[in-house]
Amino acid sequence: MSRQLQFVHIGKCGGSTVNSLLRQSPLISQRYSSFFESHINGVNPDLGCDYLFCIRNPIDRAFSGFEWRRKLILIDQIPGQVCRFPGEAEVLSRYGSLGEIARRLYRASDGRLDQAVARDYGLIHHLRESIAFYLEPLLNGVVCPENVFGVVCQEFLQEDCLRILGVAPGELRERSNDSRRSIEHDLDAVAVKNLRRFLVKDYQCLTALWSLGCLSDRRYWNLMRFSDEI
Repeated sequence: MSRQLQFVHIGKCGGSTVNSLLRQSPLISQRYSSFFESHINGVNPDLGCDYLFCIRNPIDRAFSGFEWRRKLILIDQIPGQVCRFPGEAEVLSRYGSLGEIARRLYRASDGRLDQAVARDYGLIHHLRESIAFYLEPLLNGVVCPENVFGVVCQEFLQEDCLRILGVAPGELRERSNDSRRSIEHDLDAVAVKNLRRFLVKDYQCLTALWSLGCLSDRRYWNLMRFSDEI
């Protein structure tokens, strides 16, 4: 009997596109009996299935996640989202941007983590469910080169989907110049430094995938560098 494929959909990494393409992929239908998606409820560590991941640079991902939740809750005020997660709306309103919360993560007086700010960070959907939230349970003896079907990098979405799934996403909406200016304006050197430190487990998980041979050197180094540094 053919194996199942578990698609580990890490939020804000292009996973919705990948999930749609899985249903169209002739390579998936030929190789697997079925596939299922693991998302915000966590992953299912299972040695009996293969794995497909979508990943992204941790800081770019955090910025995208903050801005997406801010749009849904503060700007569009979607009824089903405003009260979906207790405390999220208040935190988004109080800090206003990822840069503001990032600059306050570590105290200027002694460089130690401000636990109250860290808790606030964890109230934001997608930021709470970090890359490590999805990958850590699988990187302790569950995944290996033999059961990783592929890794789709958001930064190489078109190329990776075609190579791994045999189906291209088609027309992609590239990040606009306004969005790039927004992220560059919001995340100064202090914010980036703090996020690198705070998201160290995310970076360690990406390094673990690379060490397994699941990421090329080119993709790994792009993932490890914040977009403004490329």
